[in-house]
Amino acid sequence: MPIWTRAAAHVRAHWRRLFLPAGFFLNVWGNRLYDTPHRTAGLVMFISGLTLAFSGQRAWRGITDTWRAPMRVRRWVGQKRNEPRWKRRWEHLKLAVWSVAVLAIVRHAWALLIDIEQAPDKVVKHVAYAQLLMGAWALLPLCGQAAEPKDIPTEELLSRLSARIWRAVLGRTVANASGIYFAGVVNHAYVITSRPSLLVPVAVTLGGAMVAAGHKTWSRLRKLSTQLHSHIVTLERDLAMIADSEEGKIHENQDAARRSWDAVQLDLLTPADTGYTMIGTPLLPAQKTNDLHERMEQAIHALPKDNTAAKDVLADLGKIREACSGRIDSVA
Repeated sequence: MPIWTRAAAHVRAHWRRLFLPAGFFLNVWGNRLYDTPHRTAGLVMFISGLTLAFSGQRAWRGITDTWRAPMRVRRWVGQKRNEPRWKRRWEHLKLAVWSVAVLAIVRHAWALLIDIEQAPDKVVKHVAYAQLLMGAWALLPLCGQAAEPKDIPTEELLSRLSARIWRAVLGRTVANASGIYFAGVVNHAYVITSRPSLLVPVAVTLGGAMVAAGHKTWSRLRKLSTQLHSHIVTLERDLAMIADSEEGKIHENQDAARRSWDAVQLDLLTPADTGYTMIGTPLLPAQKTNDLHERMEQAIHALPKDNTAAKDVLADLGKIREACSGRIDSVA
């Protein structure tokens, strides 16, 4: 086969790969023309570049499938990702990244405050910097949920339950404060600069809102912890009564234990940081709660004949109660 024929066949097979770099180039060029008299042409180039880039990225799929180095890396990662040691390291890394993100948000808010004090007239710059705080308000709690360990044993999860609750509430507090901070920066940029007399009322209002939001979040945690602690104590007593009950009261005591467990289960599924279930972090993941429900039902059913049937679930309940004991507040 002639060299030209081979080259032409290779070009015909892979010419669509040029769409991706060409689309990227058009996109960048069109973006640079937006603030010029050629805005319409720039907009056409921007949209055309996006279209070319998205259509050309398909041709690049699988290009590394035959490369030896990526294959070895993928094989190594596939082997390591299922090892308990590497799973633990990955979970620790996610929590470390989340912690760094929280500290970075706090530092950014402090630096922005200093910048506003030193250069109060640069309102456009301040609003642009405050966009990060708006993103933190919307995404930080969700990032905290994603960083929480997923595939870990129930015993390990319960032993670290207090830290899980603390992270959820702390993330929600920082997120709420970031959202209010963003509102304050926008007010300063577009209202206070033209009407300085409103500085004190706006500052007091937003400061009070920030304090109230944080107080409500932590009060919710104390109230939920107190309620869950009380319900667990009641459940433990009901389970003890099943083992010591007479023949005619077994079913009655079992029903009482099931009602007590229903209250505990509702508390475990309740978000600790907010009342909105869709975006909140429950005390226990739903999967772990359902597993505990199955084991609780088995224990209630077997207790009349086996006094040790509830040993494991009582141990788990004890760990949950211990995690709540440091936040008990009967007047919350």
